[in-house]
Amino acid sequence: MDSDLKKLPRVNLGCGPNASENWVNVDGSWNAWLANRPTLRKSLTALGAISREQYGNAWKVRPLVHDLTKTLPFEDNTVSAIYGAHVLEHLYLTDARRLLSECRRVLQPGGTIRMVVPDLRAFVEHYLQKKNGGNGRSSEQLQAADKLNERLGFRSPAPPSGNFVFKLYSLWKDFHHHKWMYDSDSLTRYLQEAGFTAVSAKGYLQSEIPGIAEVEEADRILGQAGICIEGRKP
Repeated sequence: MDSDLKKLPRVNLGCGPNASENWVNVDGSWNAWLANRPTLRKSLTALGAISREQYGNAWKVRPLVHDLTKTLPFEDNTVSAIYGAHVLEHLYLTDARRLLSECRRVLQPGGTIRMVVPDLRAFVEHYLQKKNGGNGRSSEQLQAADKLNERLGFRSPAPPSGNFVFKLYSLWKDFHHHKWMYDSDSLTRYLQEAGFTAVSAKGYLQSEIPGIAEVEEADRILGQAGICIEGRKP
């Protein structure tokens, strides 16, 4: 990465509570919104409106709260790198493709985008292995479909629980469930369609982005947890 790019900010989309202060951290969840209002968080927890289990994570940074289905809050060509781990699958495909186009807009030419998503192919292969393994109707074979559904993460086994406020939020801003899944080939294609070049699969911490170790977490990639696809703005 040239010296001019290094001077521009790096953006971490869907950053979550463990974000690095060396990045511009963007998150659209209610948890992120509450992270900027610690007094309100404490009050709502004390009143029982939210639980510590739902929104008890302590954030290392004050995130930039933004709905990723909307235009990114950056000017054209003002960002050196964009990273997003396990965020794209939480968007409808139409919104995900729009987000990729937005990423291209705000990246400086030569800038890098890196997206990490759960690996649909690995999930399906695991399902087929469990379903077809053995000669009888073992418990693993009988539970293979349930396990696949759990890993796909489209919906919880039961409707939202908790108080009315949380139920309403769960239906209104459903950031928690998956809406579209990708394998390496499909995500590569969508990055290319958004206008990125040199798009390819990368390994854990294998990246053109300086300081990728500040944001990349092993348990989101290794052990078939996810795939990394990286591209460059021409």
